[in-house]
Amino acid sequence: MNSRISLRIGLGIALAIALAASAFAQYSGGTMGSAGGTTSNGVYTAPKGGYSSSTGIAIGAAVAAGAGLAYFALRNRGLLTGCVQKIGDTTKLIAGKGSKDYTLDESGLNLKAGDRVKLKGKKTASSSREESFTATKLVKDYGACNELAAASQSPAMP
Repeated sequence: MNSRISLRIGLGIALAIALAASAFAQYSGGTMGSAGGTTSNGVYTAPKGGYSSSTGIAIGAAVAAGAGLAYFALRNRGLLTGCVQKIGDTTKLIAGKGSKDYTLDESGLNLKAGDRVKLKGKKTASSSREESFTATKLVKDYGACNELAAASQSPAMP
């Protein structure tokens, strides 16, 4: 798991460096013509003072920041954690207090009722406006749910 994370970070850094290098490559160091713009033969010449290196650095930093934000915003996409509950033939995933409950399509996964699990899959809306989740992979099984375990261990009435 750590190797996947370090690979992603390394690729992100390499992408940021490549984009920053392309920003520096805009200035060719050609002849200085008029005060910036084109000469009479239609060839572009750089401004008299050249380009500031801070412009390239700012562009590279902005691209790197945007890529980092996109990665952190999308990295948990498709993951859902909750408690599995079976009601008749229907399997539900109870995501927690204040969260939505999902009708769960296990797709061959053997999930045990009363367990807290992290699943990878896709959220869908069915025709009855009920949220459903098609699970493709069991990421982690945390064991028994605290809410369901506490309800089942309530003291018996004397």
